[in-house]
Amino acid sequence: MAPAPSLPFWIAFDEARNAVETIVDVAHDDPEERPTCIVLVGDSGMGKTSILREVQRRLTADFPEPPDWGDARFQPVLRTVIPSSPTSLKINLALLWQQGWPVTSTTHKVADLRVVDLLGKQGTRLVAVDNVHVILTASGKARRDTLDAFRYLMSAGNVPLVVAGLDVAEYIFSEDVELASRSIILRLPLWEPGEASQRLIRALARGMGLVEPDRLAEPDLAERICAASHGVTGNFKRILHWSAKVAKSDGRSVIRRDDIDNALKRFPPYRLL
Repeated sequence: MAPAPSLPFWIAFDEARNAVETIVDVAHDDPEERPTCIVLVGDSGMGKTSILREVQRRLTADFPEPPDWGDARFQPVLRTVIPSSPTSLKINLALLWQQGWPVTSTTHKVADLRVVDLLGKQGTRLVAVDNVHVILTASGKARRDTLDAFRYLMSAGNVPLVVAGLDVAEYIFSEDVELASRSIILRLPLWEPGEASQRLIRALARGMGLVEPDRLAEPDLAERICAASHGVTGNFKRILHWSAKVAKSDGRSVIRRDDIDNALKRFPPYRLL
Protein backbone atom coordinates (compact mmCIF):
# COMPACT_ATOMS: atom_id res chain seq x y z
CA MET A 1 0.00 0.00 0.00
CA ALA A 2 1.31 3.46 -0.87
CA PRO A 3 2.08 5.90 1.95
CA ALA A 4 -0.65 8.41 2.74
CA PRO A 5 -0.58 11.39 0.36
CA SER A 6 -0.29 13.80 3.30
CA LEU A 7 3.13 12.36 4.21
CA PRO A 8 6.31 12.17 2.12
CA PHE A 9 5.57 9.40 -0.38
CA TRP A 10 8.64 7.32 0.33
CA ILE A 11 8.96 7.51 4.13
CA ALA A 12 7.43 4.03 4.50
CA PHE A 13 10.19 2.49 2.35
CA ASP A 14 13.07 0.61 3.96
CA GLU A 15 15.45 3.14 2.40
CA ALA A 16 13.96 5.92 4.59
CA ARG A 17 12.47 3.99 7.51
CA ASN A 18 15.86 2.93 8.85
CA ALA A 19 17.04 6.55 9.04
CA VAL A 20 13.82 7.79 10.65
CA GLU A 21 13.67 5.02 13.24
CA THR A 22 17.37 5.31 14.13
CA ILE A 23 17.06 9.04 14.80
CA VAL A 24 13.81 8.61 16.74
CA ASP A 25 15.33 5.83 18.86
CA VAL A 26 18.33 8.00 19.76
CA ALA A 27 16.01 10.81 20.82
CA HIS A 28 14.12 8.38 23.09
CA ASP A 29 17.28 7.38 24.97
CA ASP A 30 17.98 8.81 28.40
CA PRO A 31 20.51 11.66 28.47
CA GLU A 32 24.12 10.51 28.22
CA GLU A 33 27.43 12.05 29.18
CA ARG A 34 28.47 11.83 25.52
CA PRO A 35 25.30 12.37 23.46
CA THR A 36 25.15 10.73 20.03
CA CYS A 37 25.68 12.69 16.81
CA ILE A 38 23.92 11.34 13.71
CA VAL A 39 25.29 12.37 10.32
CA LEU A 40 22.62 11.92 7.61
CA VAL A 41 24.20 12.18 4.17
CA GLY A 42 23.19 11.74 0.55
CA ASP A 43 22.86 13.54 -2.77
CA SER A 44 20.77 16.68 -3.04
CA GLY A 45 17.14 15.68 -3.52
CA MET A 46 17.41 12.31 -1.76
CA GLY A 47 14.86 13.23 0.93
CA LYS A 48 16.99 14.22 3.91
CA THR A 49 14.73 17.14 4.78
CA SER A 50 11.65 14.89 4.48
CA ILE A 51 13.26 12.50 6.95
CA LEU A 52 13.92 15.29 9.46
CA ARG A 53 10.32 16.49 9.13
CA GLU A 54 9.02 12.98 9.75
CA VAL A 55 11.30 12.62 12.77
CA GLN A 56 9.98 15.90 14.14
CA ARG A 57 6.38 14.78 13.56
CA ARG A 58 6.90 11.49 15.37
CA LEU A 59 8.78 12.93 18.31
CA THR A 60 6.21 15.69 18.74
CA ALA A 61 3.58 12.94 18.99
CA ASP A 62 5.74 10.77 21.26
CA PHE A 63 6.52 13.61 23.67
CA PRO A 64 3.35 15.66 24.19
CA GLU A 65 3.54 18.64 26.48
CA PRO A 66 2.97 17.56 30.10
CA PRO A 67 -0.11 19.13 31.71
CA ASP A 68 1.99 20.59 34.53
CA TRP A 69 4.79 21.90 32.31
CA GLY A 70 4.48 25.51 33.44
CA ASP A 71 5.30 28.70 31.56
CA ALA A 72 8.35 27.53 29.62
CA ARG A 73 7.91 26.83 25.91
CA PHE A 74 7.81 23.06 25.23
CA GLN A 75 9.90 22.02 22.22
CA PRO A 76 10.92 18.32 21.98
CA VAL A 77 12.66 18.85 18.59
CA LEU A 78 14.70 21.87 17.59
CA ARG A 79 15.15 21.84 13.79
CA THR A 80 16.84 24.61 11.85
CA VAL A 81 19.03 25.56 8.90
CA ILE A 82 22.14 27.45 9.96
CA PRO A 83 23.13 30.55 7.95
CA SER A 84 26.11 30.29 5.63
CA SER A 85 29.52 31.76 6.52
CA PRO A 86 29.16 30.40 10.03
CA THR A 87 30.52 31.34 13.37
CA SER A 88 29.44 29.83 16.66
CA LEU A 89 27.52 33.06 17.30
CA LYS A 90 25.47 32.71 14.12
CA ILE A 91 24.74 29.09 14.93
CA ASN A 92 23.57 29.93 18.45
CA LEU A 93 21.52 32.90 17.29
CA ALA A 94 19.76 30.73 14.70
CA LEU A 95 18.98 28.14 17.38
CA LEU A 96 17.77 30.82 19.78
CA TRP A 97 15.42 32.15 17.10
CA GLN A 98 13.96 28.66 16.62
CA GLN A 99 13.57 28.36 20.39
CA GLY A 100 11.40 31.48 20.39
CA TRP A 101 13.92 33.71 22.16
CA PRO A 102 13.93 37.39 21.07
CA VAL A 103 17.25 38.23 19.41
CA THR A 104 18.41 41.69 20.45
CA SER A 105 21.63 43.67 20.21
CA THR A 106 22.79 42.22 23.54
CA THR A 107 21.77 38.60 22.96
CA HIS A 108 25.13 37.68 21.45
CA LYS A 109 26.83 38.10 24.82
CA VAL A 110 25.09 35.05 26.28
CA ALA A 111 23.82 33.26 23.15
CA ASP A 112 25.64 29.96 23.67
CA LEU A 113 24.71 29.76 27.36
CA ARG A 114 21.10 30.70 26.68
CA VAL A 115 20.75 28.01 23.98
CA VAL A 116 21.82 25.14 26.23
CA ASP A 117 19.77 26.54 29.12
CA LEU A 118 16.63 26.53 26.97
CA LEU A 119 17.29 22.98 25.74
CA GLY A 120 16.65 21.73 29.25
CA LYS A 121 13.83 24.11 30.09
CA GLN A 122 12.00 23.35 26.84
CA GLY A 123 12.33 19.57 27.11
CA THR A 124 14.33 19.27 23.88
CA ARG A 125 15.15 15.66 22.97
CA LEU A 126 16.89 16.30 19.66
CA VAL A 127 18.57 19.13 17.76
CA ALA A 128 18.50 18.80 13.96
CA VAL A 129 20.58 20.94 11.59
CA ASP A 130 19.79 20.73 7.86
CA ASN A 131 22.05 21.56 4.88
CA VAL A 132 25.05 21.29 7.17
CA HIS A 133 27.48 20.91 4.25
CA VAL A 134 27.03 24.62 3.49
CA ILE A 135 28.65 25.63 6.77
CA LEU A 136 31.14 22.76 6.94
CA THR A 137 32.75 23.66 3.63
CA ALA A 138 33.65 27.17 4.79
CA SER A 139 37.19 28.27 5.60
CA GLY A 140 39.32 26.28 8.03
CA LYS A 141 38.71 28.58 11.01
CA ALA A 142 34.96 28.76 10.39
CA ARG A 143 34.81 24.97 10.05
CA ARG A 144 36.60 24.46 13.36
CA ASP A 145 34.32 27.02 14.97
CA THR A 146 31.28 25.15 13.67
CA LEU A 147 32.48 21.77 14.91
CA ASP A 148 33.35 23.26 18.29
CA ALA A 149 29.87 24.78 18.51
CA PHE A 150 28.27 21.39 17.76
CA ARG A 151 30.50 19.70 20.33
CA TYR A 152 29.59 22.25 22.99
CA LEU A 153 25.89 22.07 22.12
CA MET A 154 25.78 18.30 22.64
CA SER A 155 27.94 18.20 25.76
CA ALA A 156 26.63 21.26 27.62
CA GLY A 157 23.07 20.80 26.40
CA ASN A 158 23.18 17.03 27.00
CA VAL A 159 21.15 16.43 23.84
CA PRO A 160 21.73 14.30 20.72
CA LEU A 161 22.38 16.08 17.43
CA VAL A 162 21.51 15.11 13.86
CA VAL A 163 23.12 16.95 10.96
CA ALA A 164 21.99 16.44 7.37
CA GLY A 165 23.91 17.30 4.22
CA LEU A 166 25.85 16.15 1.20
CA ASP A 167 28.45 13.37 1.44
CA VAL A 168 31.20 15.88 2.24
CA ALA A 169 29.68 16.24 5.72
CA GLU A 170 30.63 12.66 6.51
CA TYR A 171 34.24 13.23 5.51
CA ILE A 172 34.55 16.37 7.61
CA PHE A 173 33.04 14.76 10.70
CA SER A 174 35.29 11.73 10.28
CA GLU A 175 38.33 14.00 10.49
CA ASP A 176 37.32 15.18 13.97
CA VAL A 177 38.38 12.37 16.31
CA GLU A 178 35.99 13.23 19.13
CA LEU A 179 32.92 13.74 16.95
CA ALA A 180 33.72 10.67 14.84
CA SER A 181 33.87 8.49 17.96
CA ARG A 182 30.31 9.42 18.94
CA SER A 183 28.77 9.62 15.45
CA ILE A 184 26.40 7.33 13.57
CA ILE A 185 26.58 7.66 9.79
CA LEU A 186 23.31 7.19 7.88
CA ARG A 187 23.70 7.18 4.09
CA LEU A 188 20.88 7.48 1.56
CA PRO A 189 22.02 5.54 -1.51
CA LEU A 190 20.88 6.42 -5.00
CA TRP A 191 18.02 4.31 -6.36
CA GLU A 192 19.00 1.47 -8.67
CA PRO A 193 16.89 0.14 -11.56
CA GLY A 194 14.72 -2.74 -10.48
CA GLU A 195 12.02 -3.62 -7.99
CA ALA A 196 12.82 -0.92 -5.42
CA SER A 197 12.65 1.97 -7.88
CA GLN A 198 9.50 0.47 -9.40
CA ARG A 199 7.87 0.52 -5.96
CA LEU A 200 8.91 4.14 -5.56
CA ILE A 201 7.43 5.13 -8.93
CA ARG A 202 4.19 3.33 -8.11
CA ALA A 203 3.91 5.04 -4.72
CA LEU A 204 4.68 8.46 -6.18
CA ALA A 205 2.22 8.03 -9.05
CA ARG A 206 -0.54 6.96 -6.68
CA GLY A 207 0.17 9.77 -4.25
CA MET A 208 0.12 12.30 -7.10
CA GLY A 209 -3.21 10.96 -8.34
CA LEU A 210 -1.86 9.96 -11.76
CA VAL A 211 -3.89 7.69 -14.02
CA GLU A 212 -2.78 4.03 -14.23
CA PRO A 213 0.06 4.27 -11.68
CA ASP A 214 0.84 0.55 -11.90
CA ARG A 215 1.57 0.85 -15.63
CA LEU A 216 4.12 3.59 -14.94
CA ALA A 217 5.98 1.12 -12.69
CA GLU A 218 6.22 -1.54 -15.41
CA PRO A 219 9.84 -2.33 -16.41
CA ASP A 220 9.92 -0.44 -19.72
CA LEU A 221 8.68 2.90 -18.37
CA ALA A 222 10.28 2.46 -14.95
CA GLU A 223 13.73 1.87 -16.41
CA ARG A 224 13.42 5.01 -18.53
CA ILE A 225 12.35 7.09 -15.53
CA CYS A 226 15.02 5.64 -13.27
CA ALA A 227 17.82 6.20 -15.79
CA ALA A 228 16.80 9.82 -16.34
CA SER A 229 16.47 10.47 -12.59
CA HIS A 230 20.10 9.48 -11.90
CA GLY A 231 18.65 7.62 -8.91
CA VAL A 232 17.72 10.83 -7.05
CA THR A 233 14.43 10.61 -5.15
CA GLY A 234 13.23 14.10 -5.99
CA ASN A 235 13.86 13.63 -9.70
CA PHE A 236 11.42 10.72 -9.89
CA LYS A 237 8.60 12.99 -8.79
CA ARG A 238 9.70 15.81 -11.12
CA ILE A 239 9.76 13.50 -14.12
CA LEU A 240 6.27 12.18 -13.35
CA HIS A 241 4.97 15.70 -12.75
CA TRP A 242 6.28 17.07 -16.04
CA SER A 243 5.27 13.97 -17.98
CA ALA A 244 1.70 14.43 -16.74
CA LYS A 245 1.81 18.06 -17.90
CA VAL A 246 2.96 17.00 -21.36
CA ALA A 247 0.19 14.41 -21.60
CA LYS A 248 -2.41 16.93 -20.44
CA SER A 249 -1.28 19.47 -23.03
CA ASP A 250 -2.00 16.81 -25.65
CA GLY A 251 -5.48 16.23 -24.23
CA ARG A 252 -4.69 12.96 -22.46
CA SER A 253 -4.62 11.82 -18.84
CA VAL A 254 -2.56 8.67 -19.39
CA ILE A 255 1.22 9.14 -19.56
CA ARG A 256 2.98 7.47 -22.50
CA ARG A 257 6.65 6.80 -23.20
CA ASP A 258 6.89 9.76 -25.58
CA ASP A 259 5.42 12.03 -22.88
CA ILE A 260 8.32 11.09 -20.62
CA ASP A 261 10.82 11.74 -23.43
CA ASN A 262 9.29 15.13 -24.20
CA ALA A 263 9.16 16.04 -20.51
CA LEU A 264 12.86 15.31 -20.19
CA LYS A 265 13.56 17.78 -23.01
CA ARG A 266 11.77 20.46 -21.03
CA PHE A 267 13.11 19.49 -17.64
CA PRO A 268 16.36 17.50 -17.76
CA PRO A 269 16.94 16.19 -14.22
CA TYR A 270 20.43 16.51 -12.89
CA ARG A 271 22.63 15.07 -10.19
CA LEU A 272 25.14 17.10 -8.23
CA LEU A 273 28.59 15.60 -8.72
